[in-house]
Amino acid sequence: MEDETRKIKEEKKPEYNRHSLQDQPIEFYTEKFRGADPEEIAARTHTPYDAEERAFTLRFLGRDYRISWPGFKITPQLADNSGRVLILRYLLFAEYEAFNNHFISFRDMPSGDLYFGPFQGRCIFRFNRKYGNRRDVFEKVLEGMGAAKVDYADACYDVALLPELYIRFILWEGDDEFPASSQILFSENFKKAFETYDLAEAGGVCLNAFGAWEASHA
Repeated sequence: MEDETRKIKEEKKPEYNRHSLQDQPIEFYTEKFRGADPEEIAARTHTPYDAEERAFTLRFLGRDYRISWPGFKITPQLADNSGRVLILRYLLFAEYEAFNNHFISFRDMPSGDLYFGPFQGRCIFRFNRKYGNRRDVFEKVLEGMGAAKVDYADACYDVALLPELYIRFILWEGDDEFPASSQILFSENFKKAFETYDLAEAGGVCLNAFGAWEASHA
């Protein structure tokens, strides 16, 4: 089973632009998913699999989804294509590791310095632009989504992306002397679940979800 997982990883690397999951069409991953062993996926990721129904149950951003195998039908529907690709990559390549309450920065990931520029632009700067001067809205959204409040900075929340995988969003409000600033951290076990370049997509998917929640509760 480990050899098969390693083979899948090796096969996908030459075709993959590491700066964006969108550069590799979702059909690439759904094809790999169709050929994967669901029992191996369940064992490796600790994701419940119903062999009779041929479906996984996966909690993603606070909501339970049913994911059929081999067809990859997600119920309820997940509109964010980046989220769908992220789930596929998680099921195909992640290894389960329990959350140890430690967080790391993007730069602490393998080759984090190399990919930090795109991550900073797509996630940290975007987060700061969207909520840097709207702390009240940020808190309303995160609490509405069930994120765990952390006693740190002016506003700080831990968002459960996937089982045992947490992203910490930190916000410092601006004043007359200093502009607003923000930071995004990842639970240390992201190293076992994703490649470094996936984290920009993970942060972006969360920000998409924040915006969707805000729009639906306006």
